[in-house]
Amino acid sequence: MVKHQPLQVYERQLCLSCLTGIYGCRWKRYQRSHDDSSKWECSWFFLLCCSFLLLLVWSYFWLEARNDYNEFNWLLYNRSAVWKDGTVPILATTLTGFTYTAFLMILALCHIALGQQLNLYWIHKIVVLAILLTTITGVVSIDDFWQDEWDIVIISLQFTGPFLHIGALAVVTALGWVIAGQVVRLERSRLQVVMLVIYVSVLVVLYLVPLFISSPCIMDRSKLGPRPAVIGRRGAPMLAPEHTIMSFSKALQQKVTALEADVTISLDGVPFLMRDRTLRRTTNVDKLFPSRQDHDASFFNWTEIRSLNAGLWFLRDDPYWTVQYMSEKDRNRTANQTVCSLAELLRLAARTNRSVIFSLRRPPPQHPRHQLWVSDALKAVFWQ
Repeated sequence: MVKHQPLQVYERQLCLSCLTGIYGCRWKRYQRSHDDSSKWECSWFFLLCCSFLLLLVWSYFWLEARNDYNEFNWLLYNRSAVWKDGTVPILATTLTGFTYTAFLMILALCHIALGQQLNLYWIHKIVVLAILLTTITGVVSIDDFWQDEWDIVIISLQFTGPFLHIGALAVVTALGWVIAGQVVRLERSRLQVVMLVIYVSVLVVLYLVPLFISSPCIMDRSKLGPRPAVIGRRGAPMLAPEHTIMSFSKALQQKVTALEADVTISLDGVPFLMRDRTLRRTTNVDKLFPSRQDHDASFFNWTEIRSLNAGLWFLRDDPYWTVQYMSEKDRNRTANQTVCSLAELLRLAARTNRSVIFSLRRPPPQHPRHQLWVSDALKAVFWQ
């Protein structure tokens, strides 16, 4: 009997098959190659890197802007007249896109480390291009729509800079093995020198960055400046419904220097605190006065305004995602808040020896207090 010996025995490479299969839909052994990647595929790898880095900056922006999500929603409200949390879809798509591109980046780097030819699957190419264009559109829109927030992000680097620096060093050091493999593989070509120079330059810059970092996290406590004066704008709207006595009380607990409010004049000449043009967003006017919910807030008299609830919306909408951290006592107190008058705010400020800053909104021309709006506010100030 003749026994036939197999000419070649292949070992199963499940990990490699998954690696090349997920990245480029090359599940079979004969589909894989150790040849150099084409310029076309290298271009797609460059686009993938750009998408990942841009999404990294975009994600950091929204992470540091979390205290101002309500301000962003307010800007949307001014344009659409509909109150909704516009940050939820942005955060969801950002997280999804960042996870997707980060996963593809890991697969691509594994291809390079193992000497496998890059061949990004066409579906991945479409998604990566869509992510890149969408993120660019988002950055341009935010720069036009919410440009001031970039200043907050830059200031935040004073705190996060040292930690980001450590993370960058760890990533660049880990990539050293991949870069070294590519440099050896290029075999005395110009690209070999360029890649080596770029990597060493990045490494030198990272090592020199600490010389230019000025962060309170790594400063001597004795060299820190005095605590800046903090103003409670609309009270502490993250902890309680804005423009309510509870909100201003919470702000005082945070040791603010002054309280800031937006003042509107009622139909009968009583100055009260309201930021919106209407009462719809922050009160239950749709329940008590449904036919007048879109009317200007100044066309309600003080008795009607005082009958409205100004706290239930905060528990319902949870604009700052802080309701879950409130005690049962604070929730009950929030549910019973009413619209605050300017006189009440001034009495609270006088008792606690705090300053008050307020913006006075003039009623419409057809309002009976249109010509008396300043005197109405001054009366409230002088009578306290």
